[in-house]
This record gives sequence, structure tokens and C-alpha cells, in this order.
Amino acid sequence: MTSSKDPSMLCPACQTKGTKVKHVTLESLLKDEPAKRIGDEQYRFCDSIDCDTVYFSDGGNTFVKDDLTVRVGVKEHDAPRHVCYCFDHTIEEINEEVEKTGESTVLDDIKTRMKEACWCETTSPKGGCCLGTVSKYVKLAMEEHGMAISATEQSEVHEDCCSADGSCCDSGETRQRTGMVAVGGSVVAALAASACCWIPLGLIVFGMSAGGVSAWFEHYRLLFLGITAVLLGTGFYLVYFRTPKCAPGAACAAPSRKMQRFNRSMLWVATVFVIASASFPKYVGYLLPHDQLSAVSDQGDSSEAEVVQVASFDVKGMTCEACAIPIREEIAQVPGVLDASVSFDGGSASIRFDTTNPPSKADLSAAVSKAGYEADTTKLDD
Repeated sequence: MTSSKDPSMLCPACQTKGTKVKHVTLESLLKDEPAKRIGDEQYRFCDSIDCDTVYFSDGGNTFVKDDLTVRVGVKEHDAPRHVCYCFDHTIEEINEEVEKTGESTVLDDIKTRMKEACWCETTSPKGGCCLGTVSKYVKLAMEEHGMAISATEQSEVHEDCCSADGSCCDSGETRQRTGMVAVGGSVVAALAASACCWIPLGLIVFGMSAGGVSAWFEHYRLLFLGITAVLLGTGFYLVYFRTPKCAPGAACAAPSRKMQRFNRSMLWVATVFVIASASFPKYVGYLLPHDQLSAVSDQGDSSEAEVVQVASFDVKGMTCEACAIPIREEIAQVPGVLDASVSFDGGSASIRFDTTNPPSKADLSAAVSKAGYEADTTKLDD
């Protein structure tokens, strides 16, 4: 547990423990000139009424009340002192209502209206939910007028509007983050869609067998491409087109510009990567080692010429040149096969074998099936 004596948590002017605030709060509420000093430091909010400092950073940077475009109600002595900036409620309103009726409806009003939307991060100097602050002043007003406070009213001071239904404080950052998650998902889906081609290529580098892994991904390639398109489209919608729920003129209509630029840049980088990944089968042949594409030949040593022959058969299901790699690996392990090559363009496999110990058609078909494809060995009867 961090000690309250940690200097970075204490206001340098009054030594009051501050609460963390996001940069979007400072960017929304500071005047133009002071806002230029924000930097990348972590800031805290000082709520002491006798202190002129509003925000202070762990690096020693501070902003005072005059640096803000709004009055900081909890640090003021004169009316109006706002405690709810989203729905325009003041301490004076609470006191007057309690004095006249013995209770305050401010909390109920906020809880009802916040179900539509509220904008604490960009309108309130505190940078967070106001329910705790409002409850505090309702309690003080009732104590001042000698009124009892129910257990329910006392517990309300600990409530947080942002935990009610997730709609509070929607400054646009949530949709930006959601958009980035969708974009990240599209990248993963695009990689899966092209895995049938890059997995064999990667396994070659490590000298491993591709087996039927690439064929499994090929089977679901269209599904992965569909998921890629949906997720990437969702990312563009959330980052570019969807707007947060904001009242007219509310600050939440514009999220952090730095974050917005970063997210849009990453979106386009991801888009290029997705396109490159999804189209990988079209150009994978240029990346394959030459020996993976070379054809077999029966022109070997003269002493072998009479017993070595070359034969071909059809292979079905290949969608790119990389598909040939796992097929060739499996065929080459069939007893009697001396060498093998697979042609994606021709949709066929060629083998060089010893006529004194020829491979069986069943073994060749089984080898192709193990790689995840289908062999037609009828030509071997010719």
C-alpha cells in the first residue's frame, strides 16, 4: 500500500493528498496557454478549498484556478459553486432545497439523467464522477439544518456513476479503445486467413514439418477473411464515424487529439498489414526457396537410369504455392520415393522412384491426405 506521505501524491502548496486525473481533463478545461505545459506527466487534483492549486504533477508542474476555463466549485467560497458540471447543480441549490424541504433531489436527478450520458472527464475539474462530492454536500447541508441522515444516504457517498451502467464519462476514449481492439482482432484474423501459406514457409526456416496444420487453416480461410472484414470495418466505424453521447456543445464531443491521431495512424498501419496478410497467398511463391519448387528428373547416374522412373498424379485442394510444401514433405517420406516435387500451377505431384521398389498408390494417397489434401493416383496406372 502506498503511503499518503509519498511526495508525488501531495499537493506542493498545501500537502493535501490529490486524486489522479487523466490528460483529457486538463486538455478540456485548461486555457490555451497553460495547456501547452501539460506534457506527459501524471497529474492529480487538489480539492482543498484553501489552496489555489488545482492540478499538480509528479514532476512538479502545477496549474492554479486562474488557469482553468471553469470555476472549481469545491475550491470556491462564493456562489455559484458547482458540484455537478454535467447537469448544472450547485452547492447553493443543495443547501436551499434541504432548508426548504428537508431533503435534496439532486442525487436522484443525476442518477436518472446519467443513464443517457454524462461527461465527467471533460467537464468536471475533478475529472471523475460527481456523486461522491454531491453526497458529501447533501450530508453537510442536512447536518447544518439538524436533520437525520439515513443509512442509505450515508452509503451513497461511496457510489460511482461510472459503475452504474458504463455510460458515464463517455468522452470518446472508450470507443477509440474499442476500435483498436477490433482492429487488433482483424489483424489476428488476417494472419489466420493466410496461415495456410505462411506457416509452411515459417516451418521451413526451423527445419520442421508442416504436416496438416496449413490445410486446417485453409479449410477456414473464407471464415477468417469474413471475420477480418467485419472487425476492420468495426474499427473504422468506431474510430472515424461513431460519436459519443454528448449534449450540444459538450466537451466530450472531441476526444484527446493526440490519442485520436495515434489511433487513426495505427488503424491505417493495421489496414495495410491486414491487406498484405490477406493477399499473402498471391505472392508467397516469390518467397519460397527454389528447391521447394523444382521438379524431379529421371536423369540421374547412368547406373541408375534403368531402374529409376518419374511419374505424376493430380493433387486437389491447393490454393497457393505454399500448399505444395507440406504435400512434398509427406510424399518424400513414402517408402520407395527417391524424390518428389509438387506444382501448384499444375495441380499435380511428381515423384522419382526405384522401379524395383515402387511406392504404392495407397501410401501416396495417404501421404497427401495427411498433409490435408486429396490425391488422384489413377494416372499412375498408365
